[in-house]
Amino acid sequence: VPITVACGAGAAVGLLISGLLYLFPSMKDHLALMSFIGGVAVFSLAMWWDSRDVARQTRRSDVAFWLHLLAAPLLVHPVFLTLGIFDGDISFTKALLVLLLYTVIAFVSLCADRRALMVSSLSYVVYTLAVLVEQYGTVNSAFLYSSMAIGIVLLLLSAGWQRIRAIGIVRLPHSVRAKLPPIRG
Repeated sequence: VPITVACGAGAAVGLLISGLLYLFPSMKDHLALMSFIGGVAVFSLAMWWDSRDVARQTRRSDVAFWLHLLAAPLLVHPVFLTLGIFDGDISFTKALLVLLLYTVIAFVSLCADRRALMVSSLSYVVYTLAVLVEQYGTVNSAFLYSSMAIGIVLLLLSAGWQRIRAIGIVRLPHSVRAKLPPIRG
């Protein structure tokens, strides 16, 4: 069953982190870093499975799908947690940083042709915008326009996924493109 590899990887990451915390309790302050490193390992494994079936026609692609689904929160949550998104005070600078990170994550998602990372990080963008509205009480025109722009970009990204993906992938080195799924449509 394709999900089995992801279950094993999740168990391995969880066991490793739990073991480190048991042996070295002071490492609890580095839980976000450990989760991120686990996410990098799982994402790398997912990309390895994907690179073995770039046409996405075999079970390997299904295995990679579940690994990407596991890797997404392990990668995304520690990054946004470290930014202090949940501290309740979000400045415009921090909000711009969240949007920049989301752009980078969206590019990686486009290249890999996997939406899990992008979807996983979208909740942080929405949360950041909601906190900004709550902090400043009213929606001024700049915020309204930026929110509309985000919505339009997401809609265009969804509608033109393959075309936008083609534009991004063309700029990558051939050695990287060879390991990514081909452009469809």
